[in-house]
Amino acid sequence: MKKRSPLSRKSAIGGVIEVRGILGAAVENLGVRIVGGEWAEGDAISKEADLVEELGVSRSVVREAFRILGAKGLIRSKTSDGTRVMLRSEWRLLDPDVMDWRIQAGDTISLLDDLQKVRLVMEPGIAFTATQMATEEQRARVKAAWERKVAVAEEPEVDSAERRQNFIDADLDFHRSLIECVGSELLEQLYAVIEASMSISIDLQMAAVGYISEMVGMDESQQLHEAVYKAFMDGDAERACTAMREVVASAIRDMQDGLAQTTE
Repeated sequence: MKKRSPLSRKSAIGGVIEVRGILGAAVENLGVRIVGGEWAEGDAISKEADLVEELGVSRSVVREAFRILGAKGLIRSKTSDGTRVMLRSEWRLLDPDVMDWRIQAGDTISLLDDLQKVRLVMEPGIAFTATQMATEEQRARVKAAWERKVAVAEEPEVDSAERRQNFIDADLDFHRSLIECVGSELLEQLYAVIEASMSISIDLQMAAVGYISEMVGMDESQQLHEAVYKAFMDGDAERACTAMREVVASAIRDMQDGLAQTTE
């Protein structure tokens, strides 16, 4: 069975239609081809009968796949005009499947660039508001998340893949704990999508700074996060905002370096 990416395990804004088996394979096949540009915006895609033969599925599967892709904003079917690719502005770009298909289609750099820009706009404000609004219970939650992040960075050597994932999980949990201080369900759902990109970008950061099995090169990132934590605990919202802006900016720089290395 094909392993699903971190993106496809996240909840989309407005919900996600999860499908498996023959139908899931057909939806994924067509989705990757659409976002990859096999059919341009406004173009009619292959006829139903042709897809039945090409994909080796029934007409009902193709029709259901069209319905799902339509719900994701990728296509629109009309009796008089066939099935056409919608304008990109109509696509549900925050849908985890659509993001996953963009990666499969080779659009990783553009996707991560988009998501990191969203982070740069959102996260400093999150840090500012969290510092102002956090209750004592929420402050304790942030403290626990930070202590876990420190412990993971300093833990004895374990399997490199496991340690890498532990670090990513701890980092995401720290950011999530700040989100929870804001008290916005809408923000939490939006951030769940961005969080998916963060696990990928952290991997790229590690590659950029020469991470192999130890936390080599991650000291700077940890120090930047510590500045956010200390400002939060001191109740200094302005300082927390500034520190978080530098965290994200540094992540973007490292991600770009990591991407450059993978494309050399």
